[in-house]
Amino acid sequence: MKPWMKKPFAIASAIAASFVLVASTAFIAIPAVSQIAGLAVAQSSTNWNSVIDASRGDAQTQGILGMSPYLYNGLTFDRTRGDITNGMDVDVTRMSGSITPADAYANPTTANQMWSLTGIFNGTTWDRLREATADALTNATGLLAAANIGFNGATWDRLRTASATNNTATTSLGALQTTPLSTWREIDTDVGATQATATKAAGGGTVRHVATGVTICRGDTAAAAPALIHLRDGATGAGTILRSWVIGVAAGLSQCENITGLNMPGSANTAMTLEFAAAGAATSTSTVTLTGYSTP
Repeated sequence: MKPWMKKPFAIASAIAASFVLVASTAFIAIPAVSQIAGLAVAQSSTNWNSVIDASRGDAQTQGILGMSPYLYNGLTFDRTRGDITNGMDVDVTRMSGSITPADAYANPTTANQMWSLTGIFNGTTWDRLREATADALTNATGLLAAANIGFNGATWDRLRTASATNNTATTSLGALQTTPLSTWREIDTDVGATQATATKAAGGGTVRHVATGVTICRGDTAAAAPALIHLRDGATGAGTILRSWVIGVAAGLSQCENITGLNMPGSANTAMTLEFAAAGAATSTSTVTLTGYSTP
């Protein structure tokens, strides 16, 4: 190539290199995309904070990532503490946030409340559960019995077993009391030619009457034929017969039968009746007694 032809080519090459340099400079001038090294937590749609660990201490308000449990004290997050009495608290600076075995801490007001023992809510505050090592413990002190207990109407007592002390005691604190069923009775007595009949009225709804015992008596100044007695699931003269008995009477004497240990249920919302099948003689006296209880 002739010398005069090389000069324009050199000029063109220099111009092209200048464009490349300018273009490269433009890319370098663009601000770098920001990023956080390590984990981050979003505080808003545009603000991210680095996650911190427990070595940063207490009173942290952002980027919380604890190496041990954290609790909120109403303003900031603090590490929960162990029982300092037993040497478990390793912090030099103590803030609220203790794990404490004390009682009567209110759930919403005690900062960083956490239990080192199992607690129970008494309706106002939290108390540690108790072992029943003594009597007359009230319900509100976090009672947890190590053995069976019974309620005496005001406080809880341990149940007692047979022993020289308990057997000779004049009172039976902690003795298990079995309450009998609440019972009812219906009685009817008639003199002369009148039928003796006792009826327990229907209880309504799903209530069933259960007969547990009957007493039947008849006396007469003259000899009387055997008399028939019915236990009925229903009204007099109409209900289904559940059981029947017969008694006879000699002249000038009376005869009674007291039958216990029955457990004869009737139908729901139905009366129950105990009666002589017929009236006695004009010289007779008859009586019937029906006892029982009712189920809901």
